Amino acid sequence: MERTLRTHRPAQRRRSTPAPARALDGVRGAVVVAAPLRDAVVGFGGCMSMLASSRARLRVVVTGGAPGPGAAPSDAPLAWLGALRAEVVRLDGSRPEEVVRRLPSLVRGFDLCAAPWCGDRGSDPGAARWAALLACSLRLRPPLVEYWVPGHRCAPTACEEPWQRAERVALPPGAADSKRWALDAGRGPLPGSDLALGASAGRCLGAREILFL
Repeated sequence: MERTLRTHRPAQRRRSTPAPARALDGVRGAVVVAAPLRDAVVGFGGCMSMLASSRARLRVVVTGGAPGPGAAPSDAPLAWLGALRAEVVRLDGSRPEEVVRRLPSLVRGFDLCAAPWCGDRGSDPGAARWAALLACSLRLRPPLVEYWVPGHRCAPTACEEPWQRAERVALPPGAADSKRWALDAGRGPLPGSDLALGASAGRCLGAREILFL
């Protein structure tokens, strides 16, 4: 009896679409605290692009990092992220008491607040984080997530990153591309670091961001 040999073709694996971050589920409005804006693009730019695509209301509170002579306009990265309609509020980062006083009213009515993670309270990002922690600890204020910025150097006595509460956010291709373009628009070194914001930051982070919940 002649046997017929069947060739089995391997099943094609479907490309999985990255699941949205738990922290972004149901968010219709978010405040992003930036010290400076380019840090927020590095650590939270993909999430900002995703929120803008979902038509969420965005408010960006910048507490430092004025552009130098000849630099691109400070809001240019937001346009590349698709967040051209984001409201930008600038506070004087050299006066921490003003940031602490005004931030509670700026986060009121939003579903989420995102601030940089930094264990060094004496630095600009650390001061911004502390102000956000205070603002979100008040009653009827939104939950706080902290975004990780590679290259930040904390004080020797500062706490280490809380990896036990980290969520790695896989960015959809569109958000990853928008973030890369925004990084190119705000190219420059990170404060206290040798890490550049262009291709170097993209290689360091890849198509993901890390949030501490």
